[in-house]
Amino acid sequence: MLELTEQMYNAVLNLDDDYRQFFCLKHCQEQETIYLLKEKGAEGTPLLFEDAPEEGDDSSTYHMFLPIWCHPRFVEYYLNNADDDTNENFEMVELKLSVFKEKWAPSLKDNMIALALLPLEQDKNFNFCPADIFNHQDAASAAAEAAAALDKVSADDFEHK
Repeated sequence: MLELTEQMYNAVLNLDDDYRQFFCLKHCQEQETIYLLKEKGAEGTPLLFEDAPEEGDDSSTYHMFLPIWCHPRFVEYYLNNADDDTNENFEMVELKLSVFKEKWAPSLKDNMIALALLPLEQDKNFNFCPADIFNHQDAASAAAEAAAALDKVSADDFEHK
């Protein structure tokens, strides 16, 4: 498990979404572990976020997200800031990255469910990426390159209007 000093923990809590994305992906990959929340009980389903479609969304727009974390303390922070239902009904699960890549990622991708990276509070901003991001040798760099490509496309669209 990632050795998380108090100074590092507090610094991550103050990072913006882009830096939290990098931190989360980097450390999940290094530890070969992710943390998520699932409903309590043997057959509990994982916590998912959902947002409403907006005008102009196409079929490649994500509206469902599986939140993941890179350390149990960030999961605890999230639960401490969540509504009572989430705090009482969900528990943390540690999942090996190899199991996630083999068994979870294909289904998430097929169902257009993206990963929400290190969310700290409900209804707050977080970055997201495709569920198969860990198939890249350096997931953090791959996510940054994909985001930069999207930013370039958005900027190009803006310039042509």
